[in-house]
Amino acid sequence: MLEKAYPARTTFRTSASRSRHWVVLSDSILDIATVEPIQFIDLTDYISKHLTMNGVESGTVTVFSRHTTAAIKINEAEELLIEDFKKMLRELIPSERGYNHNDMSRRKPPIAPDERPNAHSHLMHLLLSTSETIPVIDGRLALGTWQRVFMVELDGPRERQVMIRCEAYHTHEKAEAVELHAVDGGNGRNGATQHRAQLK
Repeated sequence: MLEKAYPARTTFRTSASRSRHWVVLSDSILDIATVEPIQFIDLTDYISKHLTMNGVESGTVTVFSRHTTAAIKINEAEELLIEDFKKMLRELIPSERGYNHNDMSRRKPPIAPDERPNAHSHLMHLLLSTSETIPVIDGRLALGTWQRVFMVELDGPRERQVMIRCEAYHTHEKAEAVELHAVDGGNGRNGATQHRAQLK
């Protein structure tokens, strides 16, 4: 019989709330112009700004890349470590290999007008992720001490878009004020606000 084994010193902490909650959505689009073939762009401060602008105290935020060659990852923002990340990706999946995706004579349409031989970028992305979801507690991202949220460019330079979507949880007492704020967002959708930012 196989028993479940948990490592020593494991603590399970749970909490429950019996109050009625409402969920309010808020979206941001970050327009990002990358300048390197592989580039780590720290989005943490922009995400925190989104929380402040929308008065988010409790909830979750999802950061999503709208691309198949630009990923979202959480890791440490230490300069030499980031160089190690880049080196690892280049060594694991060199751009010089003969990839099927790069043989334009065999590719079936549609092919993008700005298509480039970038199979290595797609393969790198397969090892990473398209999104990350982070809890929000007391108006802050519940990240660990050294954790930062990155967009990872894998096929630059490019024009990129990253979506930030926050689900804010509000108690019944705050529901009316939150709903009025959301309707005033100017996008005609009840319960959601949206804005756009550009990273330079």
